[in-house]
Amino acid sequence: MQVSEWMKTNVVALPADASVLEAVNAVKTNRISLILVTDREGRLVGVVTLRNLLSIVMPDFVKLGEDFGFVHDFGAVKSRQPAPEDLIMPLSKIMQNPISVMGNCSVFRANAMLFKHGINDLPIVDEQGKLIGIASHADISIAMMAPWGAPAVPPQELNNPTE
Repeated sequence: MQVSEWMKTNVVALPADASVLEAVNAVKTNRISLILVTDREGRLVGVVTLRNLLSIVMPDFVKLGEDFGFVHDFGAVKSRQPAPEDLIMPLSKIMQNPISVMGNCSVFRANAMLFKHGINDLPIVDEQGKLIGIASHADISIAMMAPWGAPAVPPQELNNPTE
């Protein structure tokens, strides 16, 4: 089974010069957790995670510790707003190098990539590196469980039911 059979093709992508505010609006409007960043030709050049966006307002001391179970409330920090200059910053300043696979990648290898890199969403590209879809951890897991007995329906069929 190829990952292209299980990917979603309706993806949200922004150019590298889009602002942080545009990314925030895309996350809120589309309820997504990963912003895909493409160049003018549609090639995947980066990703912006929720962590990248939220780190803009997180205090530096949060990065120093691993366990904050002892902290019940950060008080005024929880209503902290980004500085205006942070909201207009281009995504190219905060994006990460993308981890992606080609559409002909097996779902087993795609799942291994998710585990190896500790990610939940995997962009899918063609031979030229152009973005063609995205597969979530759930999409790939369902594909892997398809032979286990219960029928599984690829995401495209869920989005475009035939009558």
